Amino acid sequence: MTTSDITILAVENNPMQARILRHQLQELGYGLAGVAPSAEEAERLFAALQPDLVVLDIHLDGPRDGIATAEALVQRRRVPLIFITAFPDNPTFARARQVGPFAFLGKPYNGPLLGHSIELALQHFATRQGHAPDAETGGLADGTVLLDGIFVRHQQRFVKVPLADLLLLEADGGHTHLHTAARKFRLRQGLAELLARLPAGQFARIHRGYGVRVGAVTALDPSAHTVQVGERTLPLGRSYRDELTATLRLLK
Repeated sequence: MTTSDITILAVENNPMQARILRHQLQELGYGLAGVAPSAEEAERLFAALQPDLVVLDIHLDGPRDGIATAEALVQRRRVPLIFITAFPDNPTFARARQVGPFAFLGKPYNGPLLGHSIELALQHFATRQGHAPDAETGGLADGTVLLDGIFVRHQQRFVKVPLADLLLLEADGGHTHLHTAARKFRLRQGLAELLARLPAGQFARIHRGYGVRVGAVTALDPSAHTVQVGERTLPLGRSYRDELTATLRLLK
């Protein structure tokens, strides 16, 4: 898995179904970080992997089913959920709805349905967090800041760019390029709009064309009006210098 993958945890006690799920996720361009066959193992992996999304089979062996397991997980940290079942019924659906934002997938399912369910679960979760949907599609908006990352549509799927991996943000007209140490993503959103949605104190504008993650700044040269971020030397606008200097001082 790469730093831009959405981390997915599966709770599935059937090894064959787990293999099918892994294969279908790979076909969609996603990775499966781990598989838990029981509620107890799900709680352990949930704490260890810190997933962005959990796929749960409702029917598990043991005293707790997938819905009860999901209730325990979201008490620790809220994440999008996808429930899978071969026997959907109204009482089961009502119990699942009580847990929080989710998508519901009946067996048997195929890759495209699974892909749609991932996007639907993310969209429901984002809406519950107060994020507006995409104006054209009604789905998850490109550039949504969620689960400690920026979600970007890339090659027909969403990837998560963790905030901690970002080095700099580069304006390109009405778009913004997100730079990490290894990759670059193009976002259909202006730099000013994006910076307004990012956590205050962690990101700062340094020039009309650039923003940076403050923790990634390795050097600041006020006399040369430049900022060093990784291997890049970036221009520092006079109107942004004092704010950046003050923010860097607070981080020390």
